Amino acid sequence: AAINRFLQEHNQQPKPFSWTADPDKIIAAVKRGHQVLDSIH
Repeated sequence: AAINRFLQEHNQQPKPFSWTADPDKIIAAVKRGHQVLDSIH
């Protein structure tokens, strides 16, 4: 119910999504995550 209420309220004044994350930082974070997972196994 809470999700549906949020969507109804949000969709009354929708705004386009604007990507602000730096792709290089995302790729670096994914690589770090893979390194951590590989070191656990």
